Amino acid sequence: MQRSLTSLWHAIYLVVFISFVLPLSVYATPSSEPTVLTVVPEYRDRIKRNFNPFTLLSMPTTHEFIFEPLIIFNSLQNNKPEYRLATGYSLSRDLTSIQFTLRHGVLWSDGKPFTADDVLYSFNLIKMFPELDSHAIRTQLKSIRKLSDYEIEIELKQANALAAHQLVLLPIVPKHQWEKVKDPVLYTNPNPIGTGPFTVIESLDDTHYQQCTNPNYWQASEVHIDCLRYPLVKNNDDFIARIVTGEFDWTGSFIPDIERHYASYSEDFHYWLPPASTISLIFNYKVADSELRQTIENITFRRAISMVVQRQLLIDIAAFGQGVPSEYASGMSQRFTQWADTKITEKYRPYMTFNPKQANMLLDSLQLEDKNKDGWRDLPSGKPLTLSVLTPSGWTDFNTTAMLLAEMLENVGIRTTNIQTGFEEFAERLSYGDYVTAITNYPQGLTPYKYFNSGFNSAYQAPQYPRYAKHFYKDHEVDQLLAAFPTASTVRQRANIINQLNETIASKQITVPLYNTVQFYQYNTQRFTGWFNERNPVASPLIWPQAPERLLHLLALRPK
Repeated sequence: MQRSLTSLWHAIYLVVFISFVLPLSVYATPSSEPTVLTVVPEYRDRIKRNFNPFTLLSMPTTHEFIFEPLIIFNSLQNNKPEYRLATGYSLSRDLTSIQFTLRHGVLWSDGKPFTADDVLYSFNLIKMFPELDSHAIRTQLKSIRKLSDYEIEIELKQANALAAHQLVLLPIVPKHQWEKVKDPVLYTNPNPIGTGPFTVIESLDDTHYQQCTNPNYWQASEVHIDCLRYPLVKNNDDFIARIVTGEFDWTGSFIPDIERHYASYSEDFHYWLPPASTISLIFNYKVADSELRQTIENITFRRAISMVVQRQLLIDIAAFGQGVPSEYASGMSQRFTQWADTKITEKYRPYMTFNPKQANMLLDSLQLEDKNKDGWRDLPSGKPLTLSVLTPSGWTDFNTTAMLLAEMLENVGIRTTNIQTGFEEFAERLSYGDYVTAITNYPQGLTPYKYFNSGFNSAYQAPQYPRYAKHFYKDHEVDQLLAAFPTASTVRQRANIINQLNETIASKQITVPLYNTVQFYQYNTQRFTGWFNERNPVASPLIWPQAPERLLHLLALRPK
């Protein structure tokens, strides 16, 4: 009897153990696993072990997450400075020099101290190798000197009240590593040393890479995620098929009919679509064919093209209603209506209005007629007039826009072809002028200045800069106005300069603005909390490269 009771108690103990201890172990297991945030900042054709922050080909989690900036200017908080590697800055009274005070106690991920020598070296690096200067920062630099181990002073070539906003875009790299690199331009930096929160490339193959926490991060207590994972996503179709499975946590891509094709799949799938800047058709003003180039250079031709476009139809079909037709012939976003002079808008509105009859008359006046009676317009010499439209493959909205534009242009006798390439080739072909027309979007800022500067400043037409000004249209008046804006000391002066830019660019119809889209931002609350959204607009929520505020967003996230 005693033995049977003992056996009974053993049985009861086993049941209790299974009932209470095992569940605890089951729930404890996930906490022992690393918390991984899966992000899709952009599409890539392939994954390369390239973490060189100066090249446009670096992996899309290189900036901010490996190489922390000096300062992040928060665009949703009136450009409030969020201090990172720097703790302060000050401009001289005449706006021709700026001092940065650096943060004490910051270590590189290999344990070496971060000092003014690293900042000095990074600025000097782009002076020695202009190909590394993707933000045209060296055009601002006259000299840079070290005041102390934690202070630097930069003398500017000209007065610039907004110098800090541009200077802090420069990646700061460790001198002790990079001074040993023979060719920084070709260097891929496969094992990066950084000051950001995620510097360890834990795994990398053809399908994904994973970068994990910096063991020496200066703000480690604010990091609540162990690793970032970037899965290879090649195009929009691939993205849409996978996002509904819950694989991704933080993304920023176009989803047609987003309520139906994303949000309806789970109560954890959310999005926020703040207003964004313009999608435009751009022309290559240095296209190789001289007769075609002369045609493109004629403003009457560009205006005729603009008057063929049914902009609302592009919104309805290509963008699934996510956006508004462009109203300003300059391409300035409708976000900045307070900067727009209604007289200028109305003056150029006819060229932004669908009017195929007038477009046909303009094309006829240029002797772009159907000379061989095959139904298509020809160049004055009799050669066929064909406009190729370059778009990135897999960008569904861009490719559909190109298809619709082809139908619209066909109605006035202009033949088009759509050339789709991988994004890297797309950017490269724009950089070297290997196209006739293309569709592109633009970055935006707190004011219209960022759009005008990135899209029309002739200084940004060198290959190392992003694609936005690669129409190669040069205008001395535009360059002068852009140079004047940072030195303007009053709001009224800056508004006047924007008005002049708006009218000058509209009057020349340099591009054909199509529609204003939205900023694409999707987030999955299944695994993480703390997301920025319309109810919690702490900073810009974008995960895109060249969106520095994404670091602020990352540090706000917490695993569930």
